[in-house]
Amino acid sequence: MTDKKKYTKDEIPSLMWNEHIRLRPGMYLGRVNIKGFVELLKGLYSNVLNDLKSDSISFEITKPNSAVLSVTNIKSIVVDNWSKWDHNSHRTNPFILEFQTLNALSERFKIHLFDKDHNCIYKQEYGKGVFINGDQGKNQIRCSEMEINFTLDKEIWGDQFNWNENFISHEISEFAYLHKKVKFKFLFQVGNENCNITYHFKNGLSDRLEIEKLRGLGGSYFETTIDEQIEDFRIEIAFAFRDYTVDEPFLRSFVNDYYTHENGSHVDGLLKGLTYGVMKYFQKNNLTEVFKISEKGIKENLIAAINIRMNEPVFSGCVKNKLANSEIIEPIANHVSNVLFKKIEESEESTKKLIQKFKIGDNTI
Repeated sequence: MTDKKKYTKDEIPSLMWNEHIRLRPGMYLGRVNIKGFVELLKGLYSNVLNDLKSDSISFEITKPNSAVLSVTNIKSIVVDNWSKWDHNSHRTNPFILEFQTLNALSERFKIHLFDKDHNCIYKQEYGKGVFINGDQGKNQIRCSEMEINFTLDKEIWGDQFNWNENFISHEISEFAYLHKKVKFKFLFQVGNENCNITYHFKNGLSDRLEIEKLRGLGGSYFETTIDEQIEDFRIEIAFAFRDYTVDEPFLRSFVNDYYTHENGSHVDGLLKGLTYGVMKYFQKNNLTEVFKISEKGIKENLIAAINIRMNEPVFSGCVKNKLANSEIIEPIANHVSNVLFKKIEESEESTKKLIQKFKIGDNTI
């Protein structure tokens, strides 16, 4: 047998936080392309809106590989999360990324903080995550505006990277539905013409559902919006039922703004709640021998979107696209059940449409 080489700690390379990110950018972006960048951008949006309580944010493309991210009406203290890795961070949402990721993967990263009169009160400049010049010594700064100018590093992103304004615009608009109190601005150029788009959906997920309702062949009924604090989490739900069954039901689910395309326990709670609500009506009116409820039947005509905000989400699977917090299922189900049952009792015409699909012997289920 050959002797195994023994290493001392002095022989193990020590990497700075920015070097860790630059060596494995795929761990932080998923994909090192425009799709990966947009996921990073949405993560930064979520970070800013939850931490700084702002109601206005803009993203402007200025040059190939360069852009400006601006946040105004900041209501909380800005914490330095761009110059170092926070080992004490307790974020458990895979979607929320700190600004140091963008800093490390940018050839240039400049941050300016302004007071309410737009006077610059703090500024720094970095190159590939390394401090170049500017103010130092503050970890927490009170300000009204934040502006970040950055140029993506071609060593990381490659020479073929391009912004793809159509994709960015679409993704920002989809994200904007999750924050009904916030205005999202996207600025870019087409040829020599300036384009300035503002997304503001004051009804949140209900506005998103309106688009799906209009895409249907017929009408819809039991249009419902829920935006409530339930126990230690907050949930926003918008749902309705179509007049006609479609091949691909619309059901979108999010956790802290992170898209869970495999759904999970928050969706389980929603579907159980809809089922419970209909069942409660059957039981009250002695219809259980004539009608048989099923989740499959509930989903057939359902159009719905749900976003839950919670402190410690738990995800299953290696890509973390499915929520696994089983303790939230019954609280969501009970709340949704009560809301739907009340609507069922108030609308005889819509109730007939909904329960007909559960009639025993009906071929629709």
